[in-house]
Amino acid sequence: MPTQRSAQPATEWPINAVARLTGTTARALRHFGDIGILAPSRIGENGYRYYDRDGLIRLQRILLLRQLEVPMPAIIEIVSREPDAAAALERQIGRLRAERERIDRQLDAVTRTLAAVHEGTAIEPADMFDGFNHTAFASELEPRWSLGAE
Repeated sequence: MPTQRSAQPATEWPINAVARLTGTTARALRHFGDIGILAPSRIGENGYRYYDRDGLIRLQRILLLRQLEVPMPAIIEIVSREPDAAAALERQIGRLRAERERIDRQLDAVTRTLAAVHEGTAIEPADMFDGFNHTAFASELEPRWSLGAE
């Protein structure tokens, strides 16, 4: 007879620990709860908010979108519309990899420019600005989430 795996015990983290781990503030976390985007898994008798694994995953998604400068109303819509955390995280990984590639290209461009400055040589403008097209990422976000201009 196969053995049955018991469910993992629910682990929760208090709001101050979550704030410290994420580099955000307890006030911001309470605000996320107030606007309905991140409810705590429970509120203790002491009034402290606690967050479980699913809450932390949702918070990671929120913070990644904020880092991409997506406006909060759009974040609320995006996170609410996509309940499948795994699918959303897979898309986040794709966006983060694209961002890393853009930053690597910028780093290479600035390094080439600095070398040209030190050597007193010419550098092609196309080489100087490789990876600096900030509109490319915005144009990807707008159709995907139907974001209008702000």
